Amino acid sequence: MKRTLIIAVAALSLASCHPKGYSQYSWEYHELDSAYDRGTSTAVQDAIERYDSLMAPLQEIVCYSKDVYVKAFPESGLSNFAVDALRSFAEKYTGERIDIALLNFGGIRTDLPRGAVRMYDVVSIFPFNNYLTILDVEGSTIKRMLEKMARRNKVEALSGVRMKIDGDRLVECTVGGKRLDANGIYKVATIDFLVTGGDGIDWGNGIVMRRDTEVLLKDVITSEMKDLMAAGKTLDLKKDGRIVITNPIQQ
Repeated sequence: MKRTLIIAVAALSLASCHPKGYSQYSWEYHELDSAYDRGTSTAVQDAIERYDSLMAPLQEIVCYSKDVYVKAFPESGLSNFAVDALRSFAEKYTGERIDIALLNFGGIRTDLPRGAVRMYDVVSIFPFNNYLTILDVEGSTIKRMLEKMARRNKVEALSGVRMKIDGDRLVECTVGGKRLDANGIYKVATIDFLVTGGDGIDWGNGIVMRRDTEVLLKDVITSEMKDLMAAGKTLDLKKDGRIVITNPIQQ
């Protein structure tokens, strides 16, 4: 009995609602008959081997994980790690202290596996072509943004910030262990998608300075993972109580 093997090669470029995002696919059909079972058919094997070199970089192990980790609201070990990694990388990239990092939960697309974490896992979790952006933002804008998240009962992934929300009201907020200063200026690491209003993030006129980079979020995460592996550390991700919601509003 003949079977058909479809070998698909996808050149896939994804962006979080970016208009320039696109997908391109091509494929080939090869009939599988008894010659394939006997190992005497080379057409299929040749087709597979042709693309092995393209897949090899995705097989690279970038770190090891103690468990399977999933994203969850209002915080999770996975989302905390991602946004903390963004802040850590941004500090090394700029040589400056970064007060806050912000990522959207919608940009975290799947779970982090247990054991060896490969490059294709990172690409699967963070598939969008979002770039690191550094901002100087007025404290009043940060306060208004966090109050909006509280009203929605949907707080995005935050680093450097601790919040307490009662119902739909922000009752406590600190940045770097200090009360949020509405008159201050904060350095924020985020992604270009959120700077341009993605997921309803509204900066108003509160951005004092913007520095775009050519560093992809997936490369930020990979760099931080490799640093941990080089230090002999395994990912052991936990919640730390940075976001506490009491009496949550039923959606």
